[in-house]
Amino acid sequence: MKPGTLLLLLLASVLFSSCATLPTLPAVPPPAEEVFQQVISRREMLQGLKGLVQVRVSSPGKSLHGQQVLFARRPGFLRLESLSPLGTPLLYLVTDGKEIRLYDPEENRYYQGDYRAGSLSFALPMDLHPSEVVNFLLGGCSLADPDQISLRADSSEGLWVLELHSPSRGITETLWVHPQFFHILRADLRRPSVSYRLSFSDFRQVKEILFPHRMGLSSEDSRTRISVVFSEVELNPAWETQDFSLPVPRGAMVFPFP
Repeated sequence: MKPGTLLLLLLASVLFSSCATLPTLPAVPPPAEEVFQQVISRREMLQGLKGLVQVRVSSPGKSLHGQQVLFARRPGFLRLESLSPLGTPLLYLVTDGKEIRLYDPEENRYYQGDYRAGSLSFALPMDLHPSEVVNFLLGGCSLADPDQISLRADSSEGLWVLELHSPSRGITETLWVHPQFFHILRADLRRPSVSYRLSFSDFRQVKEILFPHRMGLSSEDSRTRISVVFSEVELNPAWETQDFSLPVPRGAMVFPFP
């Protein structure tokens, strides 16, 4: 075997083993409240983003796939611009969780109204509030103030499993958390209205924050799936006044939001 070939094999072996290494958990787990506070601190570091994403939605009776320009800002500000394969806008949507506005350039139709349950159902087959969508797009979940917090180790993956319980509201959140950087890799959310699972992967450093460039959301029965893949992303951007504004275009027909 040539020396160069041997060196390449050894290098590949080292790289493979380093990628396969699991995070090391300490012998004595930290207090559950401490891990919870670390997760909250990480969430507070990330207040919004602007990005270019590929979104795929799959559910019984609905299938969508396309490129989107995406703005998201806490607590529930969203802006979506659906793009054609040539990059021209097909649809604009803006909401702050209280009002919603939509513009269809092809039909020159503009819709506006109060946000209510189901307002995003034309695009999302699950009834999620904009704040839930924003939390997901920022790599996390709501982290509702729990009544009980517990922590256990998942030694097979080298992760902490943080369980947040609110029996009075019927809410349980189970989070698989990295033990060093405290980002969420998976989450199971159970609520009276809707239950779903989240997954986050392909973490890359952006503005000194490890941010997941691949995200998944699925219903409890896995029949509904939403995937988001970022090709470009800017974290905690400088916001402009018009970022979450959608004025009525000249000559557009205006209708109440359905």
